[in-house]
Amino acid sequence: MLLENNLSTIWSSIIIDELVKSGVIDFYISPGMRNAPLVQSLLQRKEVNLYLGIDERGQSYRALGNAKATGRTSALLCTSGTALANYTPAIIEAKKSATPLIVLSADRPIELATSDANQTINQVHFYGNHILADNCLGAPTEEICPQVIRNTIDHLIFRSRYPIKGPVHLNIPLREPLDMTRTQVSSNYIEKSQAGFKRKFQTKYFPPTQGISPKAKEVIADIIEKNPKGLLVIGSLPCTLDREVIKEFASKLNWPVFLDISSSLKYSYSIQDNIIPTFDHSEVYEQMSKERPSTIIHLGGRTTSKHYYRFLEEFSDINLITVNWSEEKEDPSQNTDYRMISEVDQFCSEMIPLISPSKSPIQINWKDFSDKKCKLIDDAPLSYPYISKKIIDSMGNNQALYIANSTVVRSFDNYLSLEAKKEIDIFTNRGVSGIEGLMASALGCAEAINKFTTLIVGDVSFLHDLNSLQNIKESKAPLCIVVVNNSGGGIFTLLPIAKDKELLPYLTTPHSLTFENAAKLFDIDYKLITSTQEFDFEFNHAQKNRETIILEVTVDNEQNIELYNKLKTVKL
Repeated sequence: MLLENNLSTIWSSIIIDELVKSGVIDFYISPGMRNAPLVQSLLQRKEVNLYLGIDERGQSYRALGNAKATGRTSALLCTSGTALANYTPAIIEAKKSATPLIVLSADRPIELATSDANQTINQVHFYGNHILADNCLGAPTEEICPQVIRNTIDHLIFRSRYPIKGPVHLNIPLREPLDMTRTQVSSNYIEKSQAGFKRKFQTKYFPPTQGISPKAKEVIADIIEKNPKGLLVIGSLPCTLDREVIKEFASKLNWPVFLDISSSLKYSYSIQDNIIPTFDHSEVYEQMSKERPSTIIHLGGRTTSKHYYRFLEEFSDINLITVNWSEEKEDPSQNTDYRMISEVDQFCSEMIPLISPSKSPIQINWKDFSDKKCKLIDDAPLSYPYISKKIIDSMGNNQALYIANSTVVRSFDNYLSLEAKKEIDIFTNRGVSGIEGLMASALGCAEAINKFTTLIVGDVSFLHDLNSLQNIKESKAPLCIVVVNNSGGGIFTLLPIAKDKELLPYLTTPHSLTFENAAKLFDIDYKLITSTQEFDFEFNHAQKNRETIILEVTVDNEQNIELYNKLKTVKL
C-alpha cells in the first residue's frame, strides 16, 4: 500500500514493498522518530514479522540469530545518530559468519547532517569494510524515479546473499514531515510510485549456476583414490545446508572423522563411528600423530580446536584440501594445498558418484578412553564438562542448542556421546567469537526456527546482555537459559597465564553476583542450581515443560579446574 501523504511516506512505502518482494519478512525495529515513516509503512503489511526492542545492540543480535536459523536476510530498522553504531558488533559477526542482514538507518537530510544538527553523525559508508555493500540515495525527491529506489533495494538484497552472504546497509535520509501530514507531491510522481506496487518485483537477480569444474573434481577424486589413509574434518557449517548429503559423503568416503561442535553434526554420531573425540587432549593428539593421515579433507569453516591447527602446522606434509563457500583465506595453519570454493553440500553431492568406498587404515578404538573420561565427569561436582555432557545426553531430537563462546563452546566441543545419536540444530557466534549478544541471538533463533531452544551461556556473557531479558519475557518463543556462574571469566584460569596471580583478576573480571533479582525484574521463572542432582532434575523438567526459564548453575572454579586437570591425565 502506497502512503502518498508526503515524499517521506512515499519513499518509505516503496522501500518496504520492495524488501518484502525480495523475501525480507523479519524486521527488527528500534525506537526513534526519524524512522517513523518506515515503521508506518511496515504497519500496513500483514505478511511481515515485526519485533520491537529498546536496545539496538540486542535487536541486532536478535536479527542475527534469526538469519542464522533461516538463511534469510533479516532487516534492522533504526533512527539517526548513535543508533546504527550500536548494531556494529552484530554486523561484524554477520560479516565473519556469512549471515545475511540489511540495516535500514533513518538519517537527517544532508543539510542538517553537515551542520551539527541534533542527533547527527556521518552515516554514509558507516560500516566500512564490515559490510558487503551499502547505498544512500539522499533525501526523498521527485528527481529520483521510484524504480531507482526499487532496483537499489533489489541489488542490496542480492548482495546480502551473493556471492557470499553477509550484511548490507541502506542509509535513508528523511525530511519532515515524518508523520502523515499531507504535502504537495505531483500526481505524476504518485502514479509512477503506485505502478511499482503492481509488479512482482523491479529487478530479479539470477546468480550464476554454481558448480565444481570437471578438472577440480578429477584432481580431488584422484587424491582420494591414492590416499586411503585420510581424515575428514568438518568445521563450522550453516544449519541451512543439506546435512544428509554431507553424511552420505562421509559414509562413502569411510575415513575417520573429526567433527567440530559448530558443524551441527557432532551428535549425529557416537564414539563407535570412528569419530576422533578431540584434538585438545594430549593422548588423542599423540595417537593421531602416530597414525597421521596422508590427506585431510576439511569441509566448512574454522574449527574451535586450536590444537587441530597445531597438528596441521606440525605435520605440514599432510595433503590438505579445504572446501567452503567463502571469500576468506581460511587457512590458520598456512598449509592448505587445494582450496575448493563451493557450498559444502554441493561439493559432497558432486563428489559422491566419483569416489569408491575405502577401508581406512586409521582405526583407533577410543571407547575405553572416552569411558574413563565420562566416569570422571559423572563422579565430579558441578562443572562445565558435567553440564555439557548432561545437556547433550538429556536433550531430545529436533531441538535447537545455542552455545556461547569461551569455556562453554570448548566444553561441548570436547564431548562426544558413547552410544547415543541425535539430531540437534547447533548455533554459535564463532565468526569473531564475541561474548556479547548471546541471549538476543538465541531468542532470534528460537523465534525463527519453531523448535524448543536451549542457550548455554557464561556469567560474563549473561551480564553483557541483560537488556535482552525484556525481549525474552515478551516473546512468544520459549527459551531455556542455562547460565553457568563461576564468578568471572573462568577460561583464563585454565590457561598457563593463570600462574600470574597479579594479572589474573584483570583478565577474569571477578564478581560475586547472582541473577535471581535479574529474573525477578523481568518476571522470568528462575531456579538456582548448586548440585549435579539439582541440575539433572531441573534441566529435565525444563525440557519437558518447554517454557522460558533461567537455570543459574553455580560452579566452584577450583573444583572445575581440578576436574579439567584430572581429564588431562586420562590414558588410552
